Parts: sequence; structure tokens; C-alpha cells
Amino acid sequence: MPRDGIIDTPPPEGDLPSRASALALLGGTALTVIDLLTGAHAAALAALGLVLLHVLLRWRILRTNARSMLGLAAVLATGFAATGGTREELALAASRALYLPALLAVMTLLRVAARRSARLGVAARCVTDQPPGRRFALLAAGAHLFGILLNVGGFQLLLRTALEQRAGGDGPAARIRSRRITAAVMCGFGATLMWSPLGVAMNLLIPVMPELDWLDFAPFGLAMVAGFVGLGWLFDRAGPRPRSQPRQAPPPGAAGALLSLVLLLLAITGSAALCERLLGVPIRAAVLLVIPPAALVWVLITEPGPGRRNLASVSAAAFRALPESVNEICLIGATGFLGLIVAAALPADAVRGVVSWLGLGPGPLSALVVAGMVLASLAGLSPMISGTALAGAIVGAGIDMPQPMLMVATLTGWTGAMMLSPVTATVAIAAAATGQSAATVGLRWNGRFTFTYVALLVLILLAWGTLLP
Repeated sequence: MPRDGIIDTPPPEGDLPSRASALALLGGTALTVIDLLTGAHAAALAALGLVLLHVLLRWRILRTNARSMLGLAAVLATGFAATGGTREELALAASRALYLPALLAVMTLLRVAARRSARLGVAARCVTDQPPGRRFALLAAGAHLFGILLNVGGFQLLLRTALEQRAGGDGPAARIRSRRITAAVMCGFGATLMWSPLGVAMNLLIPVMPELDWLDFAPFGLAMVAGFVGLGWLFDRAGPRPRSQPRQAPPPGAAGALLSLVLLLLAITGSAALCERLLGVPIRAAVLLVIPPAALVWVLITEPGPGRRNLASVSAAAFRALPESVNEICLIGATGFLGLIVAAALPADAVRGVVSWLGLGPGPLSALVVAGMVLASLAGLSPMISGTALAGAIVGAGIDMPQPMLMVATLTGWTGAMMLSPVTATVAIAAAATGQSAATVGLRWNGRFTFTYVALLVLILLAWGTLLP
């Protein structure tokens, strides 16, 4: 029930296995932070045991796809160990993959804190109820902001809010509005993976590239965001536009709500960057350390009533929400681990031999990475697996390619997959929200825009390759 203007709907009290599952996940998260700070990958193996315990305690609610991916990762890891893979290599893969469950665990507190605030709903209504000339830009910006702070949940919330407010009816005009709204929200959300330090893609790929850190790559990523969203805006302006609907007045406090969300994001990313630069804390560890206090400060600032009561309430709600995240944690953790094991299993000599036989320089090889990821996703392979495997194999084989170039190529392929492939959550959620097929949302609605963007980035990568010594 709403309480003092706060959206407060915590999950019900959990039973003993649920509480044990939450404690196991928190323990795994703490060990992951220790691993990141000390480099002692034995802590990652202990964290792996606790995360698996978290999954096993919630096995009854685990979906088939999560169980299948976990089983496949276990089989591949067993095969890797049986064919000469070392304990150190397995520990390194576990260390890199387990960051994702840890990130999702601390993000749970941030999501709960944000969802309790009425400002979230005000901000969502503000960016969706806009005239056509401004709607794409504000929807894309809102989806970008919501996606970083709330991940897929933010994307789903904003998309459904926008469709409910602006796409009513069944005629051609309503279908055009649905298409434009969906394309704008998917564009803004898809751009998050190009730079966000809170995103899965960045946190899975950065550890694979030891010569690159987030602050070094951020300018490249932000340039990709500008190009991606700018191209999306041009396609939106060039497409059919129905007659405008009457626009309602913005909800009270709309500007303040949007500004507070922007400041929350800047506080998290800025604090993490300062921790790395001033204290020498690795950026990924810093992100895990700054998110919980940032979420609690958000509660103190935005929620009326006694601060101690609000902090206790949000902490309890987040603890009860942890067991319900088991599907997301299992699926993302297992998929990331699977890609890392594939990369470790590929013989470096064989990778170098193939690249040499094909005569591929950095530019053509980066173009091949992009094309391979997009095509593999359309065939049903997750970009988490293909991207991690390809990037890890290239770095592990010592191929002469600048790591910023490899990161741009991998993220471009990942973006194409996210916008087009029915196996990605983005397309599946958009298809369910609009009542269209995944092929319609991915290929028909976003195909021309996405393939154009991918082609432009491939040309840039090829030109980049010619400039290398």
C-alpha cells in the first residue's frame, strides 16, 4: 500500500530456506569484494560455493532456461578440468563471472529503494507524455537512466508506462505510435551497455582485457552512445508520424524527479571513479562498495518520515527480495561463466593459426567479431557467450589488436544482438509488451536502424585498423 507518498510493496516474509538463500548470496558478495581487493581467487571459489547454495535453496522456483544454462556451464567446466584445465584457470573464470551475481545483489537494494519512491513514477510519466518532436529524445534518455539504475526492470517499467499512456487504440496511428515508442525505449536502453559501469557487458568484458579499465574506455563508450542514439533519432524523424494526441500537463515535481535520478546515477559513478583514482580501489570493487550507501542516502533524502524507520524498512525489503532474484542471478552468472570457460578452452596456438591463415589485421578481425556476434545471436546464441568467448580468445592468444578497438567491436556486436535477436531479454520484453512477435520487434521495427549502425561502426573499425602502425 502507498505510505506517505511512497510506493512500498515489499515481498512477503520468507521462510527459513529463503532467508538462508539471501544470507548465502550476501556472503558470496562479500567474498567477491575480498577477491577483487586482494586478488586472492580462493575467495572466488568460496563465493562460488555460496552462490550455488543460494541457487539450490531456491531450486523449486528456478526456471528451465536457468537450470539448463547452469547444467551446461557445469558440464563444460567439468570437461575443461578433465582435459587439462587448471584449478587456477577455473578460479580466474569464477572470479570474473561471480562479479555479476554480486552486482545484482547490491543492485537489489538500489532497485528496491528507487521503486519505493514516488519520484520514479513521476519521472516515468514525465518522459512518456511528450509531444512527438521531443518524445524520442526524452524516452531514450529516460530508458537510458532507468536501465542503468534498474536494469531490465527499468526498461520494462518505462516501456509499459509509455505504451499505456500514448499508444491506445487499434488503428494504424496507434500501431505507429507503439512502434516509435518501443524503438525509442529500446534505443536508450541498448545504449547503456556501451559505457555503464553498472552493466553486465562492461563488467564481463573489462576483466578479460587487462590493459583497459573503465575510465580509459568511457570516452569511447560515450561516443558510441551519442552515435547510436543520434542515428536512432534520425530514423525516428524519417519514419511515419501520426497526428499528435492531446498532451497532458506534466505531473507536479517532474523536473525535480528527473534531476534526482540523474544525480543518483552521477553520485554512484562519480564516487566509484574517485575511489579508483584517489584510493586505488579497483573500479568494479568500488561500484559494489558505493551502491549500498548511495541507495540508503537516496532513501533518507526522498522518503518522508523518520529516517531510521525508512532505512530499516528498505533494508528488510531488499533482504526479502534477494531470494526472488535467483533466476536472474543463475542465468547471468552461468552464461558469463560459460563464455569465459569457452575462451579459456580455446587453444591459443589454434586461434593465432586461424587468424594468420585468414590474414586478418585488427580492422578486419574486429569486423568479423561484430558480424559473428550478430549472426550468432540471430541463430540463438546469447551475446554474453559469443562476446566473452571471442574477446577472451583474442586476448588470450595475444593477437595484436588494441583493446579499446576490441571492446568497441564486441560492444557493437552485443548491441546489434540486443536490438535484433529474439533470445535477448530486450526483444522478448518488448514483444510481450506490444503484443507483436519477436521477429517483428527485432527485425522489422529495429532492423534497418540497427544494421545501419552496425555497418557504420564496422566501417569505422576498418578505418581505425588502417591507421594503426
